[in-house]
Amino acid sequence: MSVNAVIALKLCDGLPDIEADYIGADAGALWLARRGIRMKLAIGDFDSVSESDMALIGDMSEQVIRLNPIKNDSDSESALRHAAEMGYEKIWLACSMSGRMDHTYVNFRLAMMFPGQAVLYDRQNRIMAYGPGRHVIARDGYGYFSVFASEKACISLAGMKYPLDHAVIGPDDIYTLSNEIEREEGILEVHEGLVLVMQCRDA
Repeated sequence: MSVNAVIALKLCDGLPDIEADYIGADAGALWLARRGIRMKLAIGDFDSVSESDMALIGDMSEQVIRLNPIKNDSDSESALRHAAEMGYEKIWLACSMSGRMDHTYVNFRLAMMFPGQAVLYDRQNRIMAYGPGRHVIARDGYGYFSVFASEKACISLAGMKYPLDHAVIGPDDIYTLSNEIEREEGILEVHEGLVLVMQCRDA
């Protein structure tokens, strides 16, 4: 089993270029199946998928979990929780930041619920939450580095255009937008709390 899992949440404009196992969430499973990408798991309520397409998904997946459409969590949350239970170190949620904004917001919250493990990904953005500790973060072609806190946090930044030393930030602090990693790697140290890091590039 790979250390990475990529969850396709819907029709994707691109997948991360990494070695990974694939999981399809609802329409994302059909998108993967139609492209001949085999899945470890297909999961969702599949309420908008025809039975013939379900047969294709079944042929292309080692396991299919069909959820009740009346449920208390999203297909992306169910897929993420199952991937975490399967033991993946990094779980990439592909195409998780386009389309319906309520789903995008939920995916941001999921990243905060699985710090250091869940990664939101599309062609322009890579987003991940970090808890206490020293984190080395690769630039990887992303021009901008932003960090935000939903509750009080204390952070330091090094190797950045705008370094910080034990800065206390909270939900009202947005000056931490559009920083830049100066070389190949930057250092984020979270002394207290939990932060969401957004690495972005222009289209």
